Amino acid sequence: MTARLLPESESELSNAVEVLEPNSWPQEMAVEHGEVELRLLCDRFLVPVSEVKHEFRDYKDSQGKRKEGEKLKKLINRVNTLPVSTACCERGFSKMNAVCSDYIEHV
Repeated sequence: MTARLLPESESELSNAVEVLEPNSWPQEMAVEHGEVELRLLCDRFLVPVSEVKHEFRDYKDSQGKRKEGEKLKKLINRVNTLPVSTACCERGFSKMNAVCSDYIEHV
């Protein structure tokens, strides 16, 4: 995601997103691992951290084996709305330009 779209100024966000992925967790994890990143994500995606904190801790304690709770899932769904490329936007602009132009295709 970082290499495809997010500017260098958003590197903190891309690092925070990794905390939600159990494959990126260290083998030996401190109890407070991911707490700062979780707070950043909650602030950015307008999810109250108090709603997500306990579910995240339970998910972390299970090493990601247990399903995430509804509130944590809500945060993950919002994070997954980050575009990983601009292709979709570009297609939309192309269609808009075709609709708004004087070009008429003769069939």
